[in-house]
Amino acid sequence: MRLGPYAECSKEIGAVTVTIRKEEDDKRQLLLTVEVSEDQVQQAMRDKARQLSRELRIAGFRRGKVPYQVILQRVGAETVRAEAIDDMVQDVFEQAVTEAEVEPYGRPLLEEMAIEPLVLSFLIPLEPVVALGNYRALRKETPVVEISDEAVQEALEQVQTNHQNIEPVDRPIEVGDVVTIKGKGTLAPAAVAEGDEEDASVAVQSSPETLFDEESIDLLMDSEKLFAGTPFVENLIGKSAGEETFFSFVFPAEFEEEELAGREGTFEVTVLSVKSRELPAIDDELAKLEGDYETVDELRADLLQRLQREAEDQAKEDLLEEAITDLLEDAHLSYPPAAVEMEIDDTMETFKSQITRSGWTLEDYFTIQGLTEESLREDFRNDAEDRLRRRLALRQFIFDERLRVSSEDVAALIDQRVARYENEELQQQMRQFFMSGSGFDMISSEVLSEKVHERMVAIFSGNAPDLDALAAEEAGEDEEE
Repeated sequence: MRLGPYAECSKEIGAVTVTIRKEEDDKRQLLLTVEVSEDQVQQAMRDKARQLSRELRIAGFRRGKVPYQVILQRVGAETVRAEAIDDMVQDVFEQAVTEAEVEPYGRPLLEEMAIEPLVLSFLIPLEPVVALGNYRALRKETPVVEISDEAVQEALEQVQTNHQNIEPVDRPIEVGDVVTIKGKGTLAPAAVAEGDEEDASVAVQSSPETLFDEESIDLLMDSEKLFAGTPFVENLIGKSAGEETFFSFVFPAEFEEEELAGREGTFEVTVLSVKSRELPAIDDELAKLEGDYETVDELRADLLQRLQREAEDQAKEDLLEEAITDLLEDAHLSYPPAAVEMEIDDTMETFKSQITRSGWTLEDYFTIQGLTEESLREDFRNDAEDRLRRRLALRQFIFDERLRVSSEDVAALIDQRVARYENEELQQQMRQFFMSGSGFDMISSEVLSEKVHERMVAIFSGNAPDLDALAAEEAGEDEEE
């Protein structure tokens, strides 16, 4: 560990006289060394001996009246000293941290302890330090979100599908049917370039890749949607429930899923059942089935608005992720290893909850997967550190740009949210939810996210407000308060 200059001072903290040394390394960790005076240790030993005299039964002495030297002889001076020191450690640490004006960022560790004289060395993680580069010079186009007519039509067709009527039929498969099959599809090894004999040998020896292996799966007999451009559906048309079929074909070289393009697929399929599928017309009646709409035009307009909102939200999320990546390219971050461990701790807790909700015990899951908690933590490490770095960069951006969430901002968004509900009682319930606890946190986070997005767009377009002017404005607001 490379340590920087240290500071040393002697202080009387409460009833304990200590000498404190502080040494910070280049990983935002502080080595806090505390030397406790021997007089204080001796006093602590006497206090511990009095406690033991009340707990021990020693012949010839009443409880609580056993002389100190007798306790030392019976229990052992080293044991009494060790127990006395154990009682002192937490108070000494807390008081030393206060005196040294240190704010731990995470859980400190007792690195070393010398018993006589009593010297305690604590390794304390400090708050990360982030310096962003000249991010205000960044320029990029902010994409304009547009929803195509095709996207709206697809959404209408999904509504149509939601209200479809499916019934079992006793006949061979026809186009448009919903068919339940069981079976397996495999892919031959990927083609190898001519002349590459070594790779070709490996390809020939490798096992086929499983495309699907199902005991029961429903498929819509639509050749434009199911393995489009292949004869998959064609090979099932005309088959009846109970029939088995075996077929193979080569996926087109321009197939939309690149990993399948140009590869041969082999399929073994048993038809379990055949169902007819009737779709309602896309008209005013469908709109009324879907919700509080009078016409299909009203439904189409609502779908357009919904798609627009979702696309804008996604665009904002994408912009934020790209911007954070840009920030990190020219940023300097210093954080203690404990910060990464804390991030992994959070990931582990989430993972454990998911496993438990799935009906597994963690021990059974680890056994089946051949994992240990330590190996799983290592698997999570890279992603955890990446999340930490991105969060720290974003936090520093918010600080540097002086972005604040005001009560007026929160109130305005709450008004906007509750206005979506027509029932006054429900409006009041939602307002109460948004004004406290997790609801308030969610609303505040949305407000801050919107401010971050607006500022990033302004920076990318070269129209960001002057930071000095923002600082002056903030100072004026503080004086008024």
